[in-house]
Amino acid sequence: MSTAARVEHVGPQHRHALTDLAAEAFGLSREEVVAGFGAPGTKVWLVWPGEGGDEAPAGYCRMVVNREAKSRDRACIDALFVRPEARKAGYARHLLEAALADARENGLGGIWAYLPVSLPGRFVYLSGGRKVHDLRFLKHESLLELGEPRLPAGYGIRAAALPGDARYLAELFNGIFENMWNFMPHTVETITAWYDAPDTRPENSFILEFLNGESGSPEGAGMAILAVDPNRLAAGDKAVYIPDIGVMPAHRRRGLGRLLIQASAQRARDCGAEALELIVSGDNEDVRAFYQSLGFGEVGIVSVYEWLCEN
Repeated sequence: MSTAARVEHVGPQHRHALTDLAAEAFGLSREEVVAGFGAPGTKVWLVWPGEGGDEAPAGYCRMVVNREAKSRDRACIDALFVRPEARKAGYARHLLEAALADARENGLGGIWAYLPVSLPGRFVYLSGGRKVHDLRFLKHESLLELGEPRLPAGYGIRAAALPGDARYLAELFNGIFENMWNFMPHTVETITAWYDAPDTRPENSFILEFLNGESGSPEGAGMAILAVDPNRLAAGDKAVYIPDIGVMPAHRRRGLGRLLIQASAQRARDCGAEALELIVSGDNEDVRAFYQSLGFGEVGIVSVYEWLCEN
């Protein structure tokens, strides 16, 4: 059942209401809310019962629209919350419709939602969506225990540099992740857009190379990308996220994945972070076991949903 509701974009006048909702949903502090919801490309909606009046809002939705998401013809919802006592009134549907309308107005084909909860199947079906995948959220909070990276003979590691490495990074990404559940080939243009985000910088990205003596030129062996969010660190959340890390098939089973994690931990500490976070596919037990062997613990499941604007 869906009842009358009023949905509005969040403005300065809504900050206290949003802070209360975010604290209830995720236990966030005021500083974390301000840092997270003021990021570039972020849009947030609040929903009120009926005409709104003086009542507290019943829920909120946060959507991120950046250049990388646009390259996939999608916007990304990473928060959709309705207070428990209001969940049977259809307010989540109102928030979703507002987000879809915004995506449609911006010429996007749909929305992906990455949520730390599993949505009711009936809601997903009736709203025209579908569940796409489950991801495991892993975290390591003792970075010193990972040790220092030690390169095997014949390998080197360095920070990426743009624009010179854009094509190289695209080739590495495509070779490493071609079997990933949501794989989309990267190009020079999409790699460049990748680094437009304020939390993704070339100096926080590593290229692992095999120094091929026969050809005299290095061969790409692996890569690691760190998302270092200065607002998040300033708010006291001392974690760095790794959106992409991997080794080329021809160079696997040589301890290079561990080396990339160690190099990432070292760089994270240099940035003032105390923890590393990453996600793995829910059906890839081997990869999850590898990270757990390094000391990563599972802290949650992220469910991925999709809605198309045509629906």
